[in-house]
Amino acid sequence: MQKHTIIAVLFAGIFFAACRAPQPTYVRGDDMPGLDDPAMGVGLDRRDLERLFEENMLSMTQSRWYQNSLRNGTGETVAVMPMENLTTEHVEAQLHALIGMVETRLVNNSGFTVVAEPLRDQIIDELLLQQGELFDQSRAVAVGRQLGVHYFVTGRVVDNSERTASSRRVQYFMFMQAISVETGAITWQNQAVLTKGIVPL
Repeated sequence: MQKHTIIAVLFAGIFFAACRAPQPTYVRGDDMPGLDDPAMGVGLDRRDLERLFEENMLSMTQSRWYQNSLRNGTGETVAVMPMENLTTEHVEAQLHALIGMVETRLVNNSGFTVVAEPLRDQIIDELLLQQGELFDQSRAVAVGRQLGVHYFVTGRVVDNSERTASSRRVQYFMFMQAISVETGAITWQNQAVLTKGIVPL
């Protein structure tokens, strides 16, 4: 009987301690300034994506290819293709968001005509290979000519992941490039890098 009483008291103590513990609260970024600032994992969050995006777009907008299009205003057609995820992290959703960011910038600030999503999906269907590769440059040139695309903007993300007993570091390398459908040549390319980590405090 005494044993059962001790167990009951222990469970009651745990229950009341749990009740007194602060409960998590759902918040919006507007309610808590700085909510987007801390890293909450080693994947790519919005802040990381915006940094990689801005670095690549700065390079793109300063490139001869982009500046010539801006001056000429010829309305050449660009298809922004999905970024290939060659990392050890599950960042496909974040890279998909990047397509919209690049398209928005090109639509609003360039002389290009940007391919709409249905045609982009048709191009993706044409380019998908049995091996699962998303973008094959030689095939893309042929498909682009058939569908009236002048340039592809695409890229890939790779990483280098290392860990010790108490720490982990993931170095991301994002490559973006523009490919001419007419010549098959890379008319612009850039690399942006970013590091995430878990370290003991």
